[in-house]
Amino acid sequence: MKTCLSIVCPSYNRSDLLLDCVCSATPLLRDGAEFILVDDASTDETVELVRKFQREFGERFRYERLEKHSGAQVARNRGVELATGRAVLFLDSDDVLVAGGVFRLLAVLEEKAELDFVFGKVLRVDGRLWPESPPRELGQPYSNADAGIAGYHWHTMGVVYRMDCLRRVGPWNTELTGSQDWEYQARVKLFGGRGEFLDAVAGLWRQHHGNRVGTDHFRPDYVLSVMKACASIQKHAQSLQRCDAALQKRLCKKLLVHALEWGANGYLTEKLECLELAKREFPAGYYLQGLCEALRMTPQSVDKFICKKIYGRL
Repeated sequence: MKTCLSIVCPSYNRSDLLLDCVCSATPLLRDGAEFILVDDASTDETVELVRKFQREFGERFRYERLEKHSGAQVARNRGVELATGRAVLFLDSDDVLVAGGVFRLLAVLEEKAELDFVFGKVLRVDGRLWPESPPRELGQPYSNADAGIAGYHWHTMGVVYRMDCLRRVGPWNTELTGSQDWEYQARVKLFGGRGEFLDAVAGLWRQHHGNRVGTDHFRPDYVLSVMKACASIQKHAQSLQRCDAALQKRLCKKLLVHALEWGANGYLTEKLECLELAKREFPAGYYLQGLCEALRMTPQSVDKFICKKIYGRL
């Protein structure tokens, strides 16, 4: 008999945070969900914690270890392959669920057969799981306009998908190290079917100083990945004739910001490549084309100044 929900959790050297993460799913596990922890070849005490979880949750807790460190997206794809649930929730190992909110998402998905996914909100918290001040939530409804495809309307753990929806969307993009959740979300909007927003907090998004998939500091591989994500979103939107001028403009602006980031950190060749991609792949209007040309000439000091205004850093 299939379980009602599969919680897929990739983890890499997170033994210090895993206890909070897994225990937050306890009410869901007691209700018949399964927790699938995919260990991305951790070198810390993860295995010792796994034995504790297996004793406590029995067959409801499942463990898979990858042979080599491959990235969260590879671990998530493996977790989906192992999942037996009719619905799936992706949970990062440094975050925690709010079980009551997840139950509400599941109830709506169960009640409305026409829906393919239901998404809610997550609350930003500090390392001790205390809400930030003022409170900050992520999660909001979106329109069906093409420009909304490139929006970020739910957090990774803030949505419950039907398994059939995931099969249409396809696997997480294993070429991406940055913005992988943003690119996946775009494909959900394009191929996943019908979704609905519910005003319910489904998780706590922990801000901490350990290793994260995202980054608050410049990282060349991350920015290169964002460029690839932009190209992927455009390609998939074009395949469905959903890449209108508004979406192109949104993607082009994102590439221009990252071109400035390249330049601010002294990567002139990469800056020019990013500008060329924005100009060639996303012809989003005369003024953006002109801006691309103008930014080709700005020195590193100007790029730094603009980036500081945009990000508040550098």
